[in-house]
Amino acid sequence: GIDRSLYSEIDPLHLPEVLSLIAQRHGQGELYAALLSSIMTLFSTMNREKCIQQKMEYHAAKIAEHKAKLEELDKELATIKEAAAMRSQDNVCSQSNKRRRT
Repeated sequence: GIDRSLYSEIDPLHLPEVLSLIAQRHGQGELYAALLSSIMTLFSTMNREKCIQQKMEYHAAKIAEHKAKLEELDKELATIKEAAAMRSQDNVCSQSNKRRRT
């Protein structure tokens, strides 16, 4: 039989490969015993995978949100700079007009 404590030593990400090798080398009886003793580890691996995928989706959405905010702020800054440049030109023009009048 298979020592149940052995499965606690195997990295859960490698467990499917280990189970496949057991099936190939030792047959269905040993595979069944191995599956029984490792089923919770397999489920925790699948849940962990889903958890990681969800975290990645969350952070990708946050990145998109931050990029949109950056674009919004960039446009606002460009508008402010453009308005400042126009005021500066207006001041130069009005000073120039004042000089012509005198």
